[in-house]
Amino acid sequence: MTNENNEVGEETIELVKKLRGKGVLFSFATQRIHSSVVSFAETLDIDIPIISVNGALIKDLKGNVVSTSLIKPQYVKKAINFSEKYFVRIALCYGDEIVYTESNSVLRDFMHRLGTDYKQIDSYDDYLDNVLEIIMLGNEKSIIKHIQKKLNFPAKIFNTAKYFRSSSKHGVYHLEVRKSGTNKKTGMQKLTRHLGFKKKQVAVLGDWFNDRDLFEYGGYNVALQNAVAELKLQADYVTERTNEEDGVAEFLKLVYDAQ
Repeated sequence: MTNENNEVGEETIELVKKLRGKGVLFSFATQRIHSSVVSFAETLDIDIPIISVNGALIKDLKGNVVSTSLIKPQYVKKAINFSEKYFVRIALCYGDEIVYTESNSVLRDFMHRLGTDYKQIDSYDDYLDNVLEIIMLGNEKSIIKHIQKKLNFPAKIFNTAKYFRSSSKHGVYHLEVRKSGTNKKTGMQKLTRHLGFKKKQVAVLGDWFNDRDLFEYGGYNVALQNAVAELKLQADYVTERTNEEDGVAEFLKLVYDAQ
């Protein structure tokens, strides 16, 4: 996990390299798009696939794809129509960029997706294919919840719209729309199956609400000291240090010492 400056701790970098030498493998399971975590994977010398866009894409640094979960164009169009009707901001996520139109440009200031490449386009009409995730933002909770209900019924068998409050901006609410059955948990299941690992061989680390699905899978769950209370209750271990204090390294040191 990175700190507020979008940096991986030096102690974590050192310990990851030492543990890799002992046969421990590392990856990311993140809401960020694939391209925004490539530099971290290169720094940590991670060569197994990365889970990105909350499980919608699993791909390694060489471009080999393990799994991709795309939203059908007709549902992308439906979400765009709702955004226009209710004056809600909307952006479309791909593996290498997030696109938005000029009328939705303010959305960039409210999305906490560090290291992401954004692209302003004239119209969404030519961008309905290969969408991994739809992001919708608004400051009226009732409207966002109403759109969530509309998108989930009767299409929930195809897509799922999940509601969250912003982690960084007060009074901002958003939906993340993905193909049904797509989340960090199912992404981790696919990755471990691809690698031939069992659940008991997997440890996961998290700190925010979008790590709940991941904690439902992990064989051993680690919550950072700054994690939301819900994750701490689910955790097998809670670090004494936060992500700003390189709390990941605290856990990795325990693993290294136990080798």
